[in-house]
Amino acid sequence: MSDQTFTFDDLKDILVNRIGMSESEVGEDTTATFEALGLDSLAFLEIQLAVDQKYGFQVADEDAERIKTLQDAIDYMQEQMAAQ
Repeated sequence: MSDQTFTFDDLKDILVNRIGMSESEVGEDTTATFEALGLDSLAFLEIQLAVDQKYGFQVADEDAERIKTLQDAIDYMQEQMAAQ
């Protein structure tokens, strides 16, 4: 069992440093959708790549389709880390 956690700050770090968003663009609203933030499928692929490189697991495409909001992504990451 992993003791790693994935927080909003971890996700924000990826969005700012990998996607190139500003912190103000990301905001603090975890119910915001990736679409509302202007992130397209290419940006989402970059997020998936960042997760794979930093945390060592891949986000399955069928799982990625269900991740719509920032909170969805945080919850998914926490579930995956708990399972490792």
